[in-house]
Amino acid sequence: MKTLAPNLYKVTLTNKAMRTSSRNLYMIKSDDRSLMIDTSWKVPECLNDMENALKELSIDYKDLDIFVTHNHADHSGYVSYFTDRGARAFMNPVEITEASDRYHRLYENNTMRRSYTRECGVTKELAPDAWQEINTGADRLAKENNINFNFPFTPIAPGDIFSCGDYHFEIVPLYGHTSGQCGLVERNKKLFFCADQVILGLTPIVITAGKDQHLLAEYFASLKELTADYTGYRFLPGHYGEFTEIREETDRIISEYETRCTQLRLALAESRRPMTLLELDQALYVQRMQTYRYSYLFSYLNTWPKLFSCLDWLAETGVIRRAEKDGILFWSLR
Repeated sequence: MKTLAPNLYKVTLTNKAMRTSSRNLYMIKSDDRSLMIDTSWKVPECLNDMENALKELSIDYKDLDIFVTHNHADHSGYVSYFTDRGARAFMNPVEITEASDRYHRLYENNTMRRSYTRECGVTKELAPDAWQEINTGADRLAKENNINFNFPFTPIAPGDIFSCGDYHFEIVPLYGHTSGQCGLVERNKKLFFCADQVILGLTPIVITAGKDQHLLAEYFASLKELTADYTGYRFLPGHYGEFTEIREETDRIISEYETRCTQLRLALAESRRPMTLLELDQALYVQRMQTYRYSYLFSYLNTWPKLFSCLDWLAETGVIRRAEKDGILFWSLR
C-alpha cells in the first residue's frame, strides 16, 4: 500500500488469471466514514489485498463507503461482497439502466449479446466459426469469473458533492467509456480520480455495442472538457500510473481514434461494397500485418467496441452510410 497524500492510499491489484493490466484501488481514511473508490475483479487474490488494506487502516466494513465509477467487472466485482457486510455503495444509476456495453452483452447470454453479435455480422449461419468461439468463450469467462453486475447502491449524479474527512469531491460525468461513468474531483487539492476515461499511454475503449449510442462523440467532448477545465490537476486513473499533463494524453487518444477512423474509410474505399464490422476488422487485421492468430473472442472484447464507436461516429458525422438487413449492419462510403 502506497501513501499518495494525507489519508489517501493506493493499492495495486492484479488478476493473474485474466492477464490484464493491474487496477489501482484508492482509499481515503477518515475518523468517521472512509472511502474506497471501486473494488476489483472477483478473484481471491484481489479480495485478499483489499481486506489486508482495510485491516491495516483499521477500517470496518460498516464504516466504509464505496464509490463505483462504472459497472465493469474489474471495478465492481466485489461491491456486493462489501455491502453484504455493512458497507454502502454509490453509483450513477445510468450504469444499470443503460447496461448495454460489451461487458453486459458478453457475460449475459441474452438478447443483448445475440443482437450485438448479429449487428457485427456474426450469426450461426453466416459465420459459424466466429459465432461458436464468441459464445463458448463468453460463457466460459462468465462462469470462471463469477460475474454479477447487480448489487445494492445509493444513486448519485453529476454535480453531487461527496465528502470524506478533509476531502470534498464533486461528482463529474466521464461519458464515453460507458454511458454513465463518473469521476471525483477535489478542486481545492487539485485531485481528479478519472477512472478509465484517460489512462497513461493507453487508448481507453469506448464501448459502443449498438447503433446510435453516440459514445465516441461524447468521449471526444469529455476529453476536450478535461483539457480545458483541469489543467494542472493530479490525475489518478483506474489503471497504470498517475499523470498531470492532461493535454498530452487527450491529444494522443483523440489522434489514435482519428487514425482508426481513417483506416476504416480506406478499407471501405478499397472494398467498393458495403461491409460488416466483422469484415472490416479482418481487413484491418491484414493491413496491420499482425503476427498473432486472429481471434474472434479477442476481437469481440478488445477491437470491435472501438471499431463500432468509430463507425457510429463516422455515420453520425455523415462520412459513411449505415444500412440494416435482417439485423445485420452494413457500412459503406457516401
